[in-house]
Amino acid sequence: MPDTPRRPRRWLRWGLLALALLVLLPAAGLAWLLLAFDPDSLKPRIQTAVEAATGRALTLGGPIGVKPALVPTLTLSDVALANAPGGSRPQMATIRRVEVELALLPLLSRRVEVRRLALQAPDILLETDAEGRPNWAFAPPGSPAPAPAAPGNAAAPASAARDAGSRLGIAVDRVELTEGRIGWRNGQTGAARSLEIAQFETRATGDDGALRLSGRFALDGAPFTLAGETGSLAALTGGGAPWPLRLVLEAAGATIAAEGSIAQPLQAAGWQLAVDAKVPELARLAPLLPDAPLPPLRDLALTTRLADSGGRIPAVSDLRLTLGAAPLDAVLPGLSLGRLEASLPRQDAPLALSAEAALEGMPLRLAGSVGAPAALLAPPAQPWPVDLTLGLGAAEASAKGAIADPRAGTGVDLAVALRVPDLAALAPLARTPLPPVKDLAVEARVAERGPGFAAGAFLRGFRLTSSAADAAGELTYVIGQRQGFAGSLASQRIDLDALRPPPAAPAATAPAGPPPARDARLIPDVKLPLEAMRIIDSDLRWTVASLIAGGVTAKEVALRLVIQDGKAWLDPFTATLSGGPLNLRAAADLTSAPPTVQVAAQAPGLDLAPLLAALGRPPQVTGLLGLDADLRGRGEDLRAVAGSAHGHLGLSLVRGTLSGSLLEALPGDLRKMLLPPGQGGRDVALRCFALRLAAEDGMAQSRTLLLDSALGRMGGEGGLNLKTEALAFRLLPDLRLGGIELRAPVNVAGTMRSPRIGVSPEAAVAGGLGAFLSLQNSPDRGLQSLAGALGAGGPALPDCESQLAIARGNQPGPAPGPAFERPAPAQARDALPGPAGDLLRGLFGRGR
Repeated sequence: MPDTPRRPRRWLRWGLLALALLVLLPAAGLAWLLLAFDPDSLKPRIQTAVEAATGRALTLGGPIGVKPALVPTLTLSDVALANAPGGSRPQMATIRRVEVELALLPLLSRRVEVRRLALQAPDILLETDAEGRPNWAFAPPGSPAPAPAAPGNAAAPASAARDAGSRLGIAVDRVELTEGRIGWRNGQTGAARSLEIAQFETRATGDDGALRLSGRFALDGAPFTLAGETGSLAALTGGGAPWPLRLVLEAAGATIAAEGSIAQPLQAAGWQLAVDAKVPELARLAPLLPDAPLPPLRDLALTTRLADSGGRIPAVSDLRLTLGAAPLDAVLPGLSLGRLEASLPRQDAPLALSAEAALEGMPLRLAGSVGAPAALLAPPAQPWPVDLTLGLGAAEASAKGAIADPRAGTGVDLAVALRVPDLAALAPLARTPLPPVKDLAVEARVAERGPGFAAGAFLRGFRLTSSAADAAGELTYVIGQRQGFAGSLASQRIDLDALRPPPAAPAATAPAGPPPARDARLIPDVKLPLEAMRIIDSDLRWTVASLIAGGVTAKEVALRLVIQDGKAWLDPFTATLSGGPLNLRAAADLTSAPPTVQVAAQAPGLDLAPLLAALGRPPQVTGLLGLDADLRGRGEDLRAVAGSAHGHLGLSLVRGTLSGSLLEALPGDLRKMLLPPGQGGRDVALRCFALRLAAEDGMAQSRTLLLDSALGRMGGEGGLNLKTEALAFRLLPDLRLGGIELRAPVNVAGTMRSPRIGVSPEAAVAGGLGAFLSLQNSPDRGLQSLAGALGAGGPALPDCESQLAIARGNQPGPAPGPAFERPAPAQARDALPGPAGDLLRGLFGRGR
């Protein structure tokens, strides 16, 4: 059987020949087709198809090139796609050159295998118009205009890609992109950004077609690099297993790495990433994030896990953040960070915080925790615990409690406390001397008055203790069109002297210039603090068992201050001082133009010396001071209010003394008349002083004026122009010096700043005659008539009791001291003082 072995060889030969025909003949035919094919003839069809699908004109400026092969190369040049109508430039996208290496045989199996896609100088502009319509929403001719873009809405493109992937398998082995640019412009705000692509490449690796990518970019001129690996393009469009992702971004010395997967990559849903970031200087990333103000933090290290939460905010877990030392003067002058640590195990767990810093060289510490971030992101509302402690040097502040609804800022219930062992130690931070208050402690429970403290806060159980003062009560801090405090406080002791800071160190003074011109007015041109009433509404009650000011102790102090709608009143203000009680009322009204100011005060008898000391004045006058005042005026400064004053002022003084230094300061003429030789510098006992002025439109007239002292008595009458401070008084001394009676009218003119004392010649002669007659046991009747004609004598001065009653407004007060004993008229006339003696010696020719 010789033919039997040849049959297999024959069938093998025919099989190989058939296989060759199946391969070579189509290849030869394809080669002939490519050689005879004119690709430029397809330009009109390609342009028409693109315009029909997008509604935009496609321009193919250069020839279409084809390089025949089993993997032919298709080239296009000068490609441009028109922009949307009204765009900022004619083309939405331009590409200088496109190269596509496409495998042919897989097309028979409905697979598109792109072995290489190279884009040279692509320039793509994504923008919206003034109505917010995006240029990347394509509309075929005759279809409705695209709706304004909704951020994050990728459903339509993803659906289209998924449908295309189900109809046709697509694989891209390699993509190269050079000299590219992607621009973004917001037509409503004018904001624009630009991403320059120096080089970008993706390459399929391994059997699974995973893509490895790398690129060099610049965002608005800030360079960065991106490298990583992703799943295959087939897995991206075909669905199935989660799409793996690993990316590493490097910019300005910072490295940010993210590794994880995306369950539905085309919908950007179901993703989870582990993020690891190391940033040496956070501020250097500012060019990449211009809309996010970045503090100058250093050595930032962040690790966390992020996952898709189905909303705009991702789910966070295993978060740990650390910061290194960094100067933070840009945040707060003198602040420097030592370290900061924050950790969050789960999004629904509290966030733990710990930090060390320094402020003006003083140690600053923060420790504690706040509620879970998840409570801030989504309903339902959950209580948000707060437990924070802030330390500054030896001082410490804390806040502990909860916020019922942190998203709305309602239900705040925090116990806040402050402990300062030595307030003066914080002076470097305040940049000014602070009072030497010890053991300062403040505590209260804080609750919001309106969501987010927009309307103020309640301070319940407020308590303050210190070495200088204490207070306790309930307060409400009001915020609205006006702001202020309402509530009531009670204090056992307030020492205003201890609350006075030490004087600041004298600053370097410039060379002394000419002294300022002396104000001719005595009433200061001081602007009253009334403007604050336009922005403040308050209703505060305060009682103080003991109030110390200037060394004076006031007992049983009680006040109520109300400010409302531009009106204010202090009513009452009561206190018990040394000598007796004080009642004070004050009011101001800014709703009138000019403002109205009113002050009323009553005190039967206050110890004057300590009051003067409290005001920083030497105690040149002592005694029990009575006060009965009710004055009102109009204006924004003290001088204007005084110039329009209405009302009355009554002053009384009993059982006191006048300092000799005060008498020495009197004008020379009056001092010579009042003081006998050798009397200068000695204190003068005072039995009573009574003065009452009635004011009308700034014109004050005396209702009583009496001074009774060891030197004698002096009465008078007159007036005072508070607008100009002009004086017009006529004083009548009734003095008995060395047994000599002296009564000569004295005129007081000039101004309050510069009074002028004058004695007319007739009054001097009359006074001299009266003094001479007081020496005679049997006065000469002719001389008596002459003295009376010249003005000597006159009506007798009233007594202290009656004039004190007028000054006090008939209110009770302490009685004057006993009447002074006057010397018997047995002294020689040579004892006459000053002008009186000179006058008598001149009249009668008797010298010493």
